[in-house]
Amino acid sequence: MKEEIRSIVLKGLDQYVGVLKSVQASVRRPVRGWLRAVRECSGVTQERLATKLGMTRQSYAQLETAEARGVISLKSLQRAAEAMECEVVYFVVPRVGVAETFADLATRLDPARVHLAATEHSMALEGQAVGDLNPIKSVALTS
Repeated sequence: MKEEIRSIVLKGLDQYVGVLKSVQASVRRPVRGWLRAVRECSGVTQERLATKLGMTRQSYAQLETAEARGVISLKSLQRAAEAMECEVVYFVVPRVGVAETFADLATRLDPARVHLAATEHSMALEGQAVGDLNPIKSVALTS
């Protein structure tokens, strides 16, 4: 991604990071999942939702189980939510203790920075460190 575009995207993401982190801290997924919680509090049966989705009750029950286990696809979750007149709200935020903003996260994960940090460390061992790197620790992503 071009540096100018990357900078614009980071600024856009960082506008929302405070709100997203506060929502994340205050809302937790129900133990048995959102689908089941919303369906049960609405008084809707699995059979009714399954019919609306064009599937069997057993297939719908598998969706609820998959969500509770954390293995449901986003598309399936959206379809089931729509059948209950709901929508899925989906977002990603930097982990607490890792980065405060997306810009911090980008700096931390930047492959060039990882290389620079390793070089800085080697130079420090030889008493030749420049010491001009931001103190955010760099990490390498594993695949």
